[in-house]
Amino acid sequence: MPVRELTETESLHYLAGASVGRVVVTVGDVTDIFPVTHTIIDGAVYFRTAPGEKLAGLAANAAVLFEADELEESRAWSVIVRGLARRLEHDDEIEPVLTSLRNPFARGRKDVVVRILPTSVSGRLFEPTAEDDADDTVEPTD
Repeated sequence: MPVRELTETESLHYLAGASVGRVVVTVGDVTDIFPVTHTIIDGAVYFRTAPGEKLAGLAANAAVLFEADELEESRAWSVIVRGLARRLEHDDEIEPVLTSLRNPFARGRKDVVVRILPTSVSGRLFEPTAEDDADDTVEPTD
């Protein structure tokens, strides 16, 4: 299956359409992955969360990865954002984006807004060709 590297603009477009992404946080020798409902605004990743392990990890180490992907019958894609995460604490930072943020899939209060400012964005698109489909043909055996 051919793989095409996505541009940053294409990667952010795919990322914006994903229903759920994963933020990867590392503190010391421990790496955790947390699914979040995210929103892309002006090239940055935003999500809402509540106090807990995720937020504590981001406070201890702002360098994060953010990943989303999708597998469809006719194609697949994956996007990775490397960046710095920060809890937004001032109304002048929160108010402009608050109405644009998606509602989190996990129930409960999610009053903390986090922004990931990308340092790099990369993505890959996998699209099978007719030749790839022909390779999947299974011949009957006796």
